[in-house]
Amino acid sequence: MRCSFIAILIVFSIILIPVIATSVDELFLTGKVIQYEPDTGKIKIEVLSSSCKGLREFLTEKGLPKELLINRVIDFGIDSDHCDKFKMHKIRTSLLK
Repeated sequence: MRCSFIAILIVFSIILIPVIATSVDELFLTGKVIQYEPDTGKIKIEVLSSSCKGLREFLTEKGLPKELLINRVIDFGIDSDHCDKFKMHKIRTSLLK
């Protein structure tokens, strides 16, 4: 009985520890796309969410159709749990849904 409990605990640890170690918190925001450069993936968004309000520049996928993004209000997630105005965050979610 005790050995099976220890075995279950070990298996659970092997599965759970890598998941926790590789998890990344994302901050989800809403904003209006002002500018997008398909060659570099740089995108300027007027963020409407209070946690990151204002004009911000992010990195996203390269080669997206510019005409489908400009002036569009989008919901997106970034690679951090907070907004740092001195860092260019990467957008982790798809912009075209």
